[in-house]
Amino acid sequence: IAGALFVSPLAVAAFRVPSPASRSKLHPSGNSRRHKYSHRPLIKASVLSDSLGADEQQQTSLGNINISEAASDIITKAIEQQNSQANGVAANGSNGQRQRNKKGHKQRGKQRNARKNGKAIADPEFLRKRTETLLRMTGDGNDNSNDADLGSNLKVEKKTFDWLIDAWSYSGTYDAADYALSLLSRMEELRNTDSATPSIAPDVKSYTKVINAIARSGREDAGEQAEEILNRMIHDEAADLSPNTFTYTYVIDAYARSPSSKAPHAAQRLIEEMERLRAEGDPEVRPTTRAWNSVISAWAQWKGEEMAWGRVGSGAERAEACLDIMEELANTTGNEEVRPNSYNYNSVISALANSQDDGAASRAEAILERMENLYRTTLDDKIKPRTATYNAIIDAWAKSGEPDAAARAELLLAHMMDLYETGHNVDAKPNVRSFNSVLNAWAKSGNSIAPEQAGELLTRMEELDASGEWDLSPDATSFATAINVFARSHAFGKAKSSHELFLHMKELYDKSGKAALRPNNVVYNSVMNACAFSVGDLEEQSQALEIANKMLVGLDESPHGKPDQVTYGTYLKVVNNQMPPSEARDQVVHTVFRKCAKDGMVGELVLRQLREMGMEEMYEQLVGQSSWGDFQLSDLPSEWTCNVIEGKRQRRWQFRR
Repeated sequence: IAGALFVSPLAVAAFRVPSPASRSKLHPSGNSRRHKYSHRPLIKASVLSDSLGADEQQQTSLGNINISEAASDIITKAIEQQNSQANGVAANGSNGQRQRNKKGHKQRGKQRNARKNGKAIADPEFLRKRTETLLRMTGDGNDNSNDADLGSNLKVEKKTFDWLIDAWSYSGTYDAADYALSLLSRMEELRNTDSATPSIAPDVKSYTKVINAIARSGREDAGEQAEEILNRMIHDEAADLSPNTFTYTYVIDAYARSPSSKAPHAAQRLIEEMERLRAEGDPEVRPTTRAWNSVISAWAQWKGEEMAWGRVGSGAERAEACLDIMEELANTTGNEEVRPNSYNYNSVISALANSQDDGAASRAEAILERMENLYRTTLDDKIKPRTATYNAIIDAWAKSGEPDAAARAELLLAHMMDLYETGHNVDAKPNVRSFNSVLNAWAKSGNSIAPEQAGELLTRMEELDASGEWDLSPDATSFATAINVFARSHAFGKAKSSHELFLHMKELYDKSGKAALRPNNVVYNSVMNACAFSVGDLEEQSQALEIANKMLVGLDESPHGKPDQVTYGTYLKVVNNQMPPSEARDQVVHTVFRKCAKDGMVGELVLRQLREMGMEEMYEQLVGQSSWGDFQLSDLPSEWTCNVIEGKRQRRWQFRR
């Protein structure tokens, strides 16, 4: 059976297409019944999610990139001059009309400028050239007068320094913080010398922008480096550099983004210092929900203190406590800027979902109930639960591992649909991610009815999408997750069922052409995984082998992806589980490994599957090392491993490109 069904097509068909030498590296239901929602239970809130008003957001550039003050002034002035020269403004014209025209021109100028800034940020080479030119022109013995021109309408003036620092903050390059610090150092030098341009001296805004650049750098010591600059501002007696709310917030951001175990403690200390300064009457510093959200995010990634007897403490628990502190401060001090909003609640829910704490999902539901009660009482949109909130709690249930997690997740999905259909909360409308999260809960449940529930959810998504009221067309993630439901179940014939789901997905893609339905590596690999764990008689095993072979051949010929290390490793798992030791199996393993090495996809999973086969002699013959030896992937020929992307998160990104 193995020879007739498997080895021949594998050798002839699956591997007849050689891998080009220039191959680039791969990058990555609700059912009809209604339940009474008896448990009032998350999307992950970014560190940058905030509750500031529109004016504050414009000042801080936290939500939108708004960095080109110099270029903005130039464009705006040019537009105003052109407007006054072209036809002029009629002497008897309406003053109101003049004001509207002027406002419109300014707005269009800002929009053009924003597009221009976006291009500058997207071009680090442009920023490097301008920065290095500016530093060279303002060095000792060079012309650093305000009249010196850098090109692109940039002059040697404070606005140019600030513009470049801000641009580096949002550039996303590894050396952004270094350039920002260099620009700040040069401004300090010019301030401390008898320069012809004293106006270039840095102010609070300049220092705050540099701290933002450090915070966004992702460096392990970003928090300490940012706080060092904060302390320089505080102790600088020669200039008025009193830090403000935004300065402190960015320093807390730096700690929130740092992997250091001390980061959350430092963030908590800084927010408490902000509260002390506010209480002492400092008009420039007030704690805000934005700053508190960064503290919550810092605690969310804290794994506890390492003690001799193990880890102690829960970051999610500390994050949850922040909500109570914020409520108390708002009630006792009258500072409404610290009253928790939906971003804060969502961040805590996200922390609970990722914590693996006992009872985390139930605690997340309790926070949702708190939000729902507050919203019903106040009708305040700032604390209104939205789709993202509910999705995050469904995700918390999926990750909880509790016996009734999938049922609770589906109850919450039904609750979302009821809220939307009745009009009680139209912002709770379920989306594709809502259904995918419930599918994931069923995949992890181990429940015998999970395959049936997954099929019902997919059908329901298609029916709702066809109605025209719901945008719920299943995507590749939906099908891959449903296939995983079958793979993890004990259902007979799961290889065939998984393959049928794949064919249905491919049919939908061929009909609609929707990019979200494009069959990618994840879907192909999921079907193979179902084949690897198929159980049953000889016919079932043969069918699993045949389907796995179709998947490998299909992916190798697909325009939407190529076999990766997970594909080859999973395929070897199919061979190990479904073929008895024989000469035919040896031939398959040899052929697969040669193709895998040729594609540069020999990863850890491939080597692990070879070891698990227990064929020491073959392993040494193929790999050139003993299966008991202690060696790394780096010890293998580089052409064998050059296209390997290890890590689930990194592989996930390759399919979003």
